[in-house]
Amino acid sequence: MKSWLAEKKLFFSYLRHTKSKLARIYPSKRANQLNFIPALLWAVLIFTLSTGHSVQVPRFSNLLEPDKLAHAAAYFVLAALLLWGIHRTIGVTPGTMAAAIVISSLYGISMEVIQYTFFPSRLFEILDIIANIIGSILGVLGLNFLIK
Repeated sequence: MKSWLAEKKLFFSYLRHTKSKLARIYPSKRANQLNFIPALLWAVLIFTLSTGHSVQVPRFSNLLEPDKLAHAAAYFVLAALLLWGIHRTIGVTPGTMAAAIVISSLYGISMEVIQYTFFPSRLFEILDIIANIIGSILGVLGLNFLIK
């Protein structure tokens, strides 16, 4: 009888230890979701700015237009915020870095398609997409450099 009780106590002690260890490794789902709120808010800001009236800015050259730099900067921040959320949730790996780049780049591509489809005053530009992708890559690489 004593052996059974000792085994039961040992088993439940193991479960308690495992549960607390898992709680430290995997915080609650709510805490994980909160890590992505800055990226979500930034994506909403990008959507708002992308679907508003366009502002004409002077062109200096096709590659270094202020518009393209603004696109790169916006997606630099989006990708960095996504990677920050991933870093706080599961950690940074080459796969999670690639995921942040792909997600922010696809968001940039979809914003260009949305502009072309639903907002006639806005233009679809391949160079904007390229600037979005470059900004996404630089944002992930920049934050990864700061994290390490």
